[in-house]
Amino acid sequence: MKRLLFILPCLVFISFSQLDSAISSKTVRITPKSELQINGTSNVKDFTCQYEIQNLNEPFRIHYEKANDIIRFEKSEIILKNKGFDCGGKGINNDFHSLLQSNLYPNITLKLKEIKLNPHKKNIVDALIDIEIAGLVNAYHMRTEFYYNQGWSISGKLKLNIKDFDLEAPKKMFGLVVVSDDIEINFKLEIEEC
Repeated sequence: MKRLLFILPCLVFISFSQLDSAISSKTVRITPKSELQINGTSNVKDFTCQYEIQNLNEPFRIHYEKANDIIRFEKSEIILKNKGFDCGGKGINNDFHSLLQSNLYPNITLKLKEIKLNPHKKNIVDALIDIEIAGLVNAYHMRTEFYYNQGWSISGKLKLNIKDFDLEAPKKMFGLVVVSDDIEINFKLEIEEC
Protein backbone atom coordinates (compact mmCIF):
# COMPACT_ATOMS: atom_id res chain seq x y z
CA MET A 1 0.00 0.00 0.00
CA LYS A 2 2.88 2.34 -0.25
CA ARG A 3 4.45 3.32 -3.56
CA LEU A 4 5.13 0.65 -1.80
CA LEU A 5 7.36 1.35 0.92
CA PHE A 6 9.91 -0.79 -0.32
CA ILE A 7 10.83 0.91 -3.58
CA LEU A 8 12.40 4.13 -2.35
CA PRO A 9 14.91 2.66 0.04
CA CYS A 10 16.03 0.39 -2.68
CA LEU A 11 16.76 3.03 -5.22
CA VAL A 12 19.21 4.73 -2.96
CA PHE A 13 21.61 1.86 -2.92
CA ILE A 14 22.34 2.06 -6.60
CA SER A 15 25.02 4.65 -6.11
CA PHE A 16 26.67 3.52 -2.90
CA SER A 17 30.00 2.90 -4.56
CA GLN A 18 30.20 6.41 -6.01
CA LEU A 19 28.87 8.58 -3.17
CA ASP A 20 30.64 11.68 -1.98
CA SER A 21 29.77 14.56 0.35
CA ALA A 22 28.18 16.76 -2.34
CA ILE A 23 24.55 16.50 -3.41
CA SER A 24 24.36 13.99 -6.23
CA SER A 25 21.61 12.57 -8.37
CA LYS A 26 21.08 9.42 -10.41
CA THR A 27 18.43 8.21 -12.79
CA VAL A 28 17.22 4.69 -12.05
CA ARG A 29 14.58 2.27 -13.25
CA ILE A 30 12.73 -0.56 -11.53
CA THR A 31 12.91 -3.64 -13.76
CA PRO A 32 10.03 -6.05 -14.53
CA LYS A 33 11.71 -8.72 -12.36
CA SER A 34 10.63 -6.77 -9.27
CA GLU A 35 7.80 -7.73 -6.93
CA LEU A 36 5.66 -5.73 -4.52
CA GLN A 37 2.68 -6.96 -2.54
CA ILE A 38 0.48 -6.14 0.40
CA ASN A 39 -0.61 -8.99 2.65
CA GLY A 40 -3.57 -8.86 4.99
CA THR A 41 -5.78 -11.14 7.03
CA SER A 42 -9.40 -11.47 7.99
CA ASN A 43 -11.24 -13.79 10.34
CA VAL A 44 -12.12 -15.90 7.28
CA LYS A 45 -9.25 -15.78 4.79
CA ASP A 46 -5.86 -14.15 4.16
CA PHE A 47 -5.39 -12.01 1.06
CA THR A 48 -2.57 -10.65 -1.10
CA CYS A 49 -2.68 -7.57 -3.31
CA GLN A 50 0.05 -7.72 -5.95
CA TYR A 51 1.30 -4.50 -7.57
CA GLU A 52 1.63 -4.54 -11.36
CA ILE A 53 5.30 -3.59 -11.67
CA GLN A 54 4.93 -2.50 -15.30
CA ASN A 55 3.28 0.64 -13.84
CA LEU A 56 6.74 1.63 -12.56
CA ASN A 57 8.61 1.33 -15.85
CA GLU A 58 9.44 5.04 -16.18
CA PRO A 59 12.94 6.05 -15.05
CA PHE A 60 13.08 8.53 -12.16
CA ARG A 61 15.73 10.56 -10.37
CA ILE A 62 16.98 10.24 -6.84
CA HIS A 63 18.88 13.08 -5.15
CA TYR A 64 21.14 12.36 -2.18
CA GLU A 65 23.96 13.57 0.02
CA LYS A 66 26.19 11.33 2.13
CA ALA A 67 27.59 12.34 5.52
CA ASN A 68 29.45 9.56 7.35
CA ASP A 69 27.07 6.58 7.66
CA ILE A 70 23.93 8.55 6.74
CA ILE A 71 22.60 9.24 3.26
CA ARG A 72 19.94 11.97 3.09
CA PHE A 73 17.56 12.29 0.15
CA GLU A 74 15.69 15.15 -1.44
CA LYS A 75 12.95 14.96 -4.06
CA SER A 76 13.31 11.18 -4.19
CA GLU A 77 9.85 9.68 -4.37
CA ILE A 78 7.86 6.96 -6.03
CA ILE A 79 4.18 7.19 -6.80
CA LEU A 80 2.11 4.01 -6.79
CA LYS A 81 -1.23 4.07 -8.55
CA ASN A 82 -3.86 2.46 -6.33
CA LYS A 83 -5.41 0.93 -9.45
CA GLY A 84 -2.11 -0.89 -10.02
CA PHE A 85 -2.91 -3.36 -7.22
CA ASP A 86 -4.64 -6.64 -8.00
CA CYS A 87 -6.04 -8.49 -5.00
CA GLY A 88 -7.32 -11.46 -6.99
CA GLY A 89 -10.92 -10.59 -7.80
CA LYS A 90 -13.30 -7.79 -8.64
CA GLY A 91 -15.01 -7.74 -5.23
CA ILE A 92 -11.84 -7.60 -3.15
CA ASN A 93 -10.29 -5.07 -5.57
CA ASN A 94 -13.34 -2.83 -5.07
CA ASP A 95 -13.01 -3.20 -1.28
CA PHE A 96 -9.30 -2.35 -1.50
CA HIS A 97 -9.98 0.83 -3.51
CA SER A 98 -12.84 1.77 -1.21
CA LEU A 99 -10.53 1.38 1.80
CA LEU A 100 -7.87 3.62 0.21
CA GLN A 101 -10.48 6.13 -0.95
CA SER A 102 -9.03 5.83 -4.44
CA ASN A 103 -11.69 8.08 -5.95
CA LEU A 104 -10.29 10.99 -3.86
CA TYR A 105 -6.68 9.84 -3.41
CA PRO A 106 -5.68 7.76 -6.46
CA ASN A 107 -2.02 7.32 -5.46
CA ILE A 108 0.24 6.21 -2.65
CA THR A 109 3.42 8.27 -2.41
CA LEU A 110 6.67 7.03 -0.93
CA LYS A 111 9.38 9.56 -0.16
CA LEU A 112 12.82 8.32 0.75
CA LYS A 113 14.18 10.62 3.45
CA GLU A 114 17.28 8.95 4.86
CA ILE A 115 19.28 5.75 4.97
CA LYS A 116 21.53 4.81 7.85
CA LEU A 117 24.30 2.42 6.89
CA ASN A 118 25.26 -0.31 9.33
CA PRO A 119 29.05 -0.67 9.55
CA HIS A 120 28.65 -4.11 11.19
CA LYS A 121 26.19 -5.51 8.63
CA LYS A 122 27.34 -4.68 5.13
CA ASN A 123 24.12 -5.42 3.24
CA ILE A 124 21.56 -4.12 5.74
CA VAL A 125 20.41 -0.52 6.25
CA ASP A 126 17.72 1.34 8.16
CA ALA A 127 15.63 3.41 5.75
CA LEU A 128 13.44 6.32 6.87
CA ILE A 129 10.52 6.89 4.51
CA ASP A 130 7.42 9.03 4.46
CA ILE A 131 4.32 7.24 3.20
CA GLU A 132 1.27 9.15 2.06
CA ILE A 133 -2.02 7.24 1.89
CA ALA A 134 -5.46 8.85 1.60
CA GLY A 135 -3.98 12.31 2.13
CA LEU A 136 -2.15 11.51 5.40
CA VAL A 137 1.63 11.16 5.77
CA ASN A 138 3.43 8.98 8.31
CA ALA A 139 7.15 8.29 8.75
CA TYR A 140 8.45 4.72 9.09
CA HIS A 141 11.80 3.08 9.72
CA MET A 142 12.32 -0.02 7.63
CA ARG A 143 15.10 -2.60 7.70
CA THR A 144 16.19 -3.16 4.12
CA GLU A 145 18.61 -5.65 2.56
CA PHE A 146 20.47 -4.95 -0.67
CA TYR A 147 22.90 -6.74 -2.97
CA TYR A 148 24.67 -5.76 -6.12
CA ASN A 149 25.10 -8.14 -9.06
CA GLN A 150 24.93 -6.31 -12.41
CA GLY A 151 22.24 -4.13 -10.79
CA TRP A 152 20.77 -3.65 -7.33
CA SER A 153 18.49 -6.15 -5.65
CA ILE A 154 16.66 -4.57 -2.69
CA SER A 155 14.21 -6.31 -0.40
CA GLY A 156 12.32 -5.73 2.80
CA LYS A 157 9.02 -5.83 4.60
CA LEU A 158 7.11 -3.29 6.60
CA LYS A 159 4.25 -3.93 8.99
CA LEU A 160 1.80 -1.10 9.58
CA ASN A 161 -1.66 -0.41 10.87
CA ILE A 162 -4.17 1.18 8.48
CA LYS A 163 -5.55 3.24 11.37
CA ASP A 164 -2.31 5.26 11.17
CA PHE A 165 -3.92 6.76 8.05
CA ASP A 166 -7.42 7.10 9.55
CA LEU A 167 -8.61 4.17 7.42
CA GLU A 168 -11.16 1.65 8.60
CA ALA A 169 -11.03 -1.97 7.49
CA PRO A 170 -14.15 -3.11 5.63
CA LYS A 171 -16.67 -5.44 7.27
CA LYS A 172 -18.74 -7.80 5.15
CA MET A 173 -21.85 -9.89 5.57
CA PHE A 174 -23.27 -7.72 8.37
CA GLY A 175 -19.98 -7.76 10.26
CA LEU A 176 -19.38 -11.52 10.13
CA VAL A 177 -16.24 -11.06 7.98
CA VAL A 178 -13.78 -8.64 9.54
CA VAL A 179 -10.47 -7.58 7.97
CA SER A 180 -7.53 -6.97 10.32
CA ASP A 181 -6.16 -3.42 10.67
CA ASP A 182 -2.59 -4.74 10.37
CA ILE A 183 -1.02 -5.25 6.96
CA GLU A 184 2.44 -6.20 5.74
CA ILE A 185 4.15 -4.80 2.68
CA ASN A 186 6.74 -7.08 1.07
CA PHE A 187 8.99 -6.07 -1.77
CA LYS A 188 11.91 -7.30 -3.81
CA LEU A 189 13.08 -4.67 -6.25
CA GLU A 190 15.51 -5.15 -9.08
CA ILE A 191 16.92 -1.72 -9.93
CA GLU A 192 19.24 -0.58 -12.68
CA GLU A 193 20.89 2.73 -13.36
CA CYS A 194 19.84 4.48 -16.57
